[in-house]
Amino acid sequence: MSTDNLKKLELAIVAVLPDDRRPTEDELLCLAKSFRLAMPVEDSEFDQLIRSLHANLAITMESGTAIDAGDHVPWLLDRKASIDPFYWERYRRLLLRSWPKNVVTTLDSVTDEILDYVGDPARPGSWNRLGMVVGDVQSGKTATYTALCAKAADAGFRLIILLTGTLESLRRQTQERLDEGFVGLDSSDFLQGAQISTSKVVGVGAIDQRRMAGVFTSRSRDFSRQIMTVHNFRLDAFKEPVLLVLKKNKKILENLEGWLRAKNAGPDGHIRGPVLLIDDEADAASVNTNDPDNDPTKINLRIRSLLALFQRSSYVGFTATPFANVFINPDTPEAMLEDLFPRDFIYALEPPTNYVGARKLFGSGISEIVRWIDDAEAHYPPKHKSHHSVTALPESLVEAIRQFVVASTLRDLRSEGPTHRSMLVNVSAWTNVQDVTRDLIDVEIRDLQRDIRNYSQLPPNEALEIPRLAGLKATFDKEYADLGFEWATVQKALLEGALPIVVKSVNQRSGSLDFLSHKEKGLRVIAVGGNSLARGLTLEGLSHSYFFRSTQMYDTLLQMGRWFGYRDGYLDLCRLWLTEEAALWYEHITVASEELRRELKRMKRLRLVPRDFGLKVRGHPDSLLVTARNKMRTARTIIREVALDGEGIETARLRSAAPVIHANAETADRFIRRMIERHGDPEVSPYGNHLWCRISKDEVAALLADFETHPLNHDFQSGQLAEFLDETDEPSLQTWDVVIPNGSLDEVTFGGLKIRPQKRNVVVKSDPPSLLVSGSSARVGSRGAEREGLSEEQIAAVEAEAVDANIPDSAWRAVRERPLLLLHLLRGFTRPKGAPRDEQKPLNPEGPPLVALGLSFPSFDDAEVRGKVIYKVNLVEWRSMFEPEDGDDDLGNGDVDR
Repeated sequence: MSTDNLKKLELAIVAVLPDDRRPTEDELLCLAKSFRLAMPVEDSEFDQLIRSLHANLAITMESGTAIDAGDHVPWLLDRKASIDPFYWERYRRLLLRSWPKNVVTTLDSVTDEILDYVGDPARPGSWNRLGMVVGDVQSGKTATYTALCAKAADAGFRLIILLTGTLESLRRQTQERLDEGFVGLDSSDFLQGAQISTSKVVGVGAIDQRRMAGVFTSRSRDFSRQIMTVHNFRLDAFKEPVLLVLKKNKKILENLEGWLRAKNAGPDGHIRGPVLLIDDEADAASVNTNDPDNDPTKINLRIRSLLALFQRSSYVGFTATPFANVFINPDTPEAMLEDLFPRDFIYALEPPTNYVGARKLFGSGISEIVRWIDDAEAHYPPKHKSHHSVTALPESLVEAIRQFVVASTLRDLRSEGPTHRSMLVNVSAWTNVQDVTRDLIDVEIRDLQRDIRNYSQLPPNEALEIPRLAGLKATFDKEYADLGFEWATVQKALLEGALPIVVKSVNQRSGSLDFLSHKEKGLRVIAVGGNSLARGLTLEGLSHSYFFRSTQMYDTLLQMGRWFGYRDGYLDLCRLWLTEEAALWYEHITVASEELRRELKRMKRLRLVPRDFGLKVRGHPDSLLVTARNKMRTARTIIREVALDGEGIETARLRSAAPVIHANAETADRFIRRMIERHGDPEVSPYGNHLWCRISKDEVAALLADFETHPLNHDFQSGQLAEFLDETDEPSLQTWDVVIPNGSLDEVTFGGLKIRPQKRNVVVKSDPPSLLVSGSSARVGSRGAEREGLSEEQIAAVEAEAVDANIPDSAWRAVRERPLLLLHLLRGFTRPKGAPRDEQKPLNPEGPPLVALGLSFPSFDDAEVRGKVIYKVNLVEWRSMFEPEDGDDDLGNGDVDR
């Protein structure tokens, strides 16, 4: 039986499963046997079917978390009986072809909740609503807003506008998905005013053709006012709702508003029909652009002007990070609350349990699928320019290519069928460098394919005399030998697995990938790109990623994480190539994002409003990174209030200059001796560490004032923290606990105490010069270190509330009554290039220990007033340290891949 037929049998069974509960094993087996009578399969195929059904039924998705302004009046339940769910029902049926049924059921519930917040399109009068949906990168936000479009159309929204990013490739891909999930027709023929042929049904159109949504954009082109005007199109001439999928481009938005105003507005200049505007790139934060048509400030103005044209409007921004631009970019909290701030609701989505995201890859240490890049800097130096010459590929990239070839072959041997297979290569922001890299990879792939064609069908002992086949065998032995296939079988299958692979650039010069044209047999591609791969674009069937970029900005890092997503059936084959520094940043982002998500849930319990969450995000220390990104080209400095309420901060990046290392060690030595002189020897805590309790804030401030931190420690600026402590009258900050954690290394005498230094991995950076310290979950301190100073009752209360043994540090801070200073004595260990991660050598073993600091803050009595410190960031210094992710093209020929 073919893979397609087996899939049809599975879909038939899924269609009759109960919606409200999971069937028992006996019920499922009985149901499968009855369908087998009508669609016979072999015993091995039947076993495969049962395994697949059980795997799908094990996938679940929780409902999301919402906070609202408190004045929302629910309406959807009252109108349910009168709404014909035509568009939603056919999209639901389409989803069931590839999604687990219980996940589709939860999506149904979640999008009902969001639609209820969006507002009732039948409600009379003038109104506008602003909301935001927070999801995860590549987690299914497209399916969520497609479902929202369908339900909004069913409820009575006459016009749905969907804004994508600034790239046409992303707009085109989004149009294709909405054609399949909402419109039901291939919009490619909507050119020069031509009506779309009903013979080109796609997706939901093949399920039910009785009605089709109107569409004023196509897969081939964005909105054209000229076409609308020539053919005298008007919204009120369409009985069905109308969809537009637009780029974020000032001229296009102006043209749309001009046409709407000229052809559809009433005598008062307003359009009476309700509009839903979905902004799929609400977190697009960069203002680093030379193109005024893509300037977010001007685009923001155009969006607000467009919404103001309608008497009834609802705006919903979708973002993949809690550090959304709408919270952070406005210069003041007052400006934040104006504009497109989601004053009415914020809804945080939960991904299905089979989603492979930051939490799974970086949340509890580094995932086993991660491999390290340590040889690429010579080929792609930091801050290289568009004319940089690349003459050879790093060996790590060649190994990643071999892995992709072998993995693609193994997916064939697993009878995966004609699916898409892709590999991502992101090594430069410059189009010229990307294209040269593409050519080098193309040569490598063609040489591999030539040897596979000529020699792979020979007996292994003869084939392995060919170096490239021997290299593939070595990769197989190292990565995939334990997956149940012998090399002889894999070698024979290489012909079908490797020869269809092509290499493509994905940038503004080359365009996007056309997965749709390869739907029948699947596209196997190595995609080489930069920022064109970063914003929303999906690489279908992605299994291997090679990411070598020096960015440290949240929006860029998260969006470049194309490897997040769903890898059912082949996750064990996937590999993610990163530098250790990038992996540490992803760990840090994961921790910070999870803390904000937990904060949203806490705010829901306390019935707080979106404004409270906006202020929390805005005041988070990590918001400085996004702010700096936004202002990098237009300002010399930024001054920002940062809230320390309930936060934990550390000096994870240390200066590498020997004089500074010695000076900080001497500062710490003097501090410890002064503590002993004034307060006596420290007590030994229950966890074996040196601990002083109830120490004056003045002593902590003095240490901070003398300690020199790295300028890229964005959240820990010791001088300004010292000034804050000197001036604050916050009661909970007047006395501190101080702990010196003991590690596992041999005892040394330091500051008059016997201390065991902690062993830490250290990444030595030359540009900018620094030492990046990596501990558990991207923290200098070990998990649980922030328990110090808490009472037994407080610790027991936190442990009783914990879901598992991995208690986040924020849980300890939530019950803390006094702040905690952590003084870490460290010995750094580095990994030689090319060596396994556990092969390390000491860094400067004869020198003084490295000293790092950590501060753990309780929740303040009045965080709004007292819990803030003023940080000032020198952007001139920062600017010299970062590669130009969207920077100026120094040749003036537009070859930056924005």
